[in-house]
Amino acid sequence: MTTKLYFSLPYRVLLLMVLLLATGCAPRNVELLGLTGPEQLETDQAGTFEATINEEAKPPVTYAWDFGDDQSAQGAVASHSFAEAGTYTVTVSVSNRRGRGTDSDTTSVVVVNPPVPAEIVTLLANLYEVDNMTAVRFDANVRGDAPLTYAWDFGDGSSSSEPAPSHTFSEPGSYTVTLTLSNDHGQDSRNVSITSTQYEADYCADLAEMNSVFFERNTSVLSESSETVLRDNIQILQDCPNLSVRIEGLAGPFERRPQELSEDRARAVEQFYLSNDVAASRITAAGLGRVGQGSKKSGAEQFRRTDTIPMQ
Repeated sequence: MTTKLYFSLPYRVLLLMVLLLATGCAPRNVELLGLTGPEQLETDQAGTFEATINEEAKPPVTYAWDFGDDQSAQGAVASHSFAEAGTYTVTVSVSNRRGRGTDSDTTSVVVVNPPVPAEIVTLLANLYEVDNMTAVRFDANVRGDAPLTYAWDFGDGSSSSEPAPSHTFSEPGSYTVTLTLSNDHGQDSRNVSITSTQYEADYCADLAEMNSVFFERNTSVLSESSETVLRDNIQILQDCPNLSVRIEGLAGPFERRPQELSEDRARAVEQFYLSNDVAASRITAAGLGRVGQGSKKSGAEQFRRTDTIPMQ
């Protein structure tokens, strides 16, 4: 007699699972075998993140990425960029079999701001036309990663490494001032033009007269008091470097050799100026001979003189 075995449905399912296990074909839960991604990125630079799972995982497999910046993505491979610098923990979660199989892993990525090379935005001077006794103050609006190195060339052989230097251009002329800014990522240069003029006191433009000196009768020798008076004129010439003068020597009534004497008197004042560093190019000298008329000697001393006349 043949005996038949009857199994209820659950037993048949169990038997099928046993057979599948025996043959190595049982559905497998997903396992996360690896997670790769960049260790460092710059802001707004895209990085590629990839998850590797076991080949036997029963499909479909879902991937969920969390980049730690409130952004997410799907898929085995994800590309992402970070808007702000910082350290982020990137998490990937995988699942299959309707969530019965799950796994996850994390990696860290450091996000930094991109390097900023040295750049001069603006180059400024508080004065672009200046006299040779006034300092010019320079300043620059710059950007770039620290440390920044400043190299100023003032165009007259002088230099500075200060961020905002001051400089006096002692010789009149036109100068090109150059700033070179540098850091580890590059350098930038920019220049500005400065015009330096000879210093002149405010009163020079309105100067109408200068001191005269007086002489004893028939002589062209400067007295001590005359030299004191002429030193005041020298100070004026120093304050007014653009000023030239005309020296006029005079001879009074009753003096001998009036033309020659007047020339000698003009020459005496001229020599005094020259010996006190007044340039010869600024001086014109002439003798005007005898001036004044009359038979009386009183009052004649006013004509025994040399005038220094400013020439604007």
